[in-house]
Amino acid sequence: MAHPIRPDSYIKMDNFYTVTVYEKGAEVIRLYHTLLGAEGFRKGMDLYFQRHDGQAVTCDDFLAAMADANGEDLSGVGRWYSQAGTPKLTVTTAYDAAKKSFTIQTH
Repeated sequence: MAHPIRPDSYIKMDNFYTVTVYEKGAEVIRLYHTLLGAEGFRKGMDLYFQRHDGQAVTCDDFLAAMADANGEDLSGVGRWYSQAGTPKLTVTTAYDAAKKSFTIQTH
């Protein structure tokens, strides 16, 4: 999956929708489902169709519906649309023994 789902430019429109676009696009959809869970994903889909049924839309419209329906900041998912390959994440973790909590942050 060497190029982004939404490249900044293209040479010809007839070579824009490649196997990579479809396969990576499916991975991004699964990412939303994993992050939000089945119920959250369904809420996002319902809002997406309510807002955009019958319209031409963008990846950002889908991202906004998922985020708004769940009250989540999903801005990091946007990298999956524009970055070639798999986005690189920097992750920090912290464990608080007293609170028995484990925190993961992406940067």
